[in-house]
Amino acid sequence: MSSVTVRPATPEDLHELHYRLHEQRGYFEQQDLRRSIVFVAEYEGQIVGFAAARMIWQVEPILLTPEFQKEPGHARRKATYLLIREIDRWIGDRARNLSGLHSYFCSIRGRVMQKLAVSFGMLSLYNRCRFFGRDT
Repeated sequence: MSSVTVRPATPEDLHELHYRLHEQRGYFEQQDLRRSIVFVAEYEGQIVGFAAARMIWQVEPILLTPEFQKEPGHARRKATYLLIREIDRWIGDRARNLSGLHSYFCSIRGRVMQKLAVSFGMLSLYNRCRFFGRDT
């Protein structure tokens, strides 16, 4: 009688696991499994599933004060852009960010801010969802 077993993924497993993940594009976030803790389930010697976990920063809030909201739009856009740029640079800087965590996500409601996120290289994590993420 065969049974299901679970084991850590090996480097040799990753090509197939990335392929399987790519097949589910639009449902699951596409990520680099080499940066994750990955376990595979096997049945009769075949991989039948996997689970991946990674540590990630949550960037929230990016907040402009109510008083500043009265200033010209270009000033508000520049402040927002510069705040996001510096967070992105710090998370991606291996010399300053010694945590080992170099990915982040945030919840973005407005379409303009979603476009800004995409311009930074962020990806929509799930279809029709307001969560965006980036591996730096």
